[in-house]
Formats: sequence, C-alpha cells, structure tokens
Amino acid sequence: MATPFNEVYPLFLSQVTDYELAVMDEVALEDNLQLWLMSSIGFFSNCKHDLSDFDLSLNQFNVDLNHLEKQILSKFMVVVYLDTHLIKEDLMKQSLNSKDYRMYSPANQIKALIDLKSKINSEANTLMSRYSYNIHRLKDFFK
Repeated sequence: MATPFNEVYPLFLSQVTDYELAVMDEVALEDNLQLWLMSSIGFFSNCKHDLSDFDLSLNQFNVDLNHLEKQILSKFMVVVYLDTHLIKEDLMKQSLNSKDYRMYSPANQIKALIDLKSKINSEANTLMSRYSYNIHRLKDFFK
C-alpha cells in the first residue's frame, strides 16, 4: 500500500495558523508542504517503515503509514516550518537597529518562536518515543 502526502498535510495545517499559508495559491502551498514534509523525514529516526521510499511524481510514500507515524511527521513539519520563520526573524533583526527592532517586536518574537519550536520538538520526540516502545512492536521482536 501507499500513503499519499496529502494525508499528512492536514495534520500539519491543523497545528499552524498562518495567514501567509491561507493566501498562498494551491501550487505554492503544495510545494512548501512537500518541502517541509521531505525535511521532516530526517527527524523521524526510528520509523519502522523506510521513509526514504517515496515517489515525488505521485506525491506519496510507497509504504503504508499509520496515524501515529503521520502525526509524528506532521509535528516535525512544524519544527521545520518554525525554523524558516526563525531565520526570517533573525534576518530582520540584523537589518534593523536595536531600537527599531524592539519597536517592531515588543514581545520578543524570536525568543517566543525558539520556545515554541523547542516545545513542538519535545512533543514530537515524546510521540516518537511512545511509538518506539509500542507493545505491538515489542511483540514482533520476540517472534
């Protein structure tokens, strides 16, 4: 069986509220979602399926992923997505002097994004740990 990428995308989008994504045309959104998904694969180190077995022309994994595996990928997609925002914010900070930057970012947005990324990354790692200690997988080891 196969798992289409668009089964993971809604799980990611349900965790992100960004006006920029809402106004993107469908092709640009799909391209970005695919890039974030491809980048998230490397974070999911202990998946029982080979996540590098995918077909970009068909937009699918060539393996059948369960819901938890899709959820873990979507969490790591959020981490990758937040990285892109951190880079944008960091570049803005560099281009403005400190007084201007404080005026545009009174809530210290970079720190908030870093904290959020850390929290999401921790959630994803917790899911991955639970996934790796799944009792059904342990039974498979002893067969």
